[in-house]
Amino acid sequence: MIQWLAWFYCANFLFIVALSHWPGLTDAQGKLMGLFAIDPVDDIFHLISGLLAGIVAFKSHGWSIAYFKYAGIPYAIDAITGIGFGVEFLNGDVFTEGLSRPDLSIHRIFVNTPHILIPATMLWIGYWLAKRVEPAS
Repeated sequence: MIQWLAWFYCANFLFIVALSHWPGLTDAQGKLMGLFAIDPVDDIFHLISGLLAGIVAFKSHGWSIAYFKYAGIPYAIDAITGIGFGVEFLNGDVFTEGLSRPDLSIHRIFVNTPHILIPATMLWIGYWLAKRVEPAS
């Protein structure tokens, strides 16, 4: 089951990369669906995350568990810096732009929802679910 979830994450991350280049879904400011500013660095992280998910899903149950345990951490940091300080961690904005004032507005939470859900589910799979399911035989 954990390996199937890794395949699911592989497909989702690769879909995000494709979606961010889909004609008509990015506005004049470069925001996907008018909400998400996805730059080339974001594309690289999504692509690497998807490819790694595919590799670990192919490799083994144990590798898949490790992926969910550790790949969720940088996305969790990104969610915290995105909601709390309005800058992204994964693309390096936190280092180049610095932190801004905390803003817990609905808009900021909504825009950061993907990076809240991604690490929450990844860490749940890696630390909770993995203990309750057996490897596929």
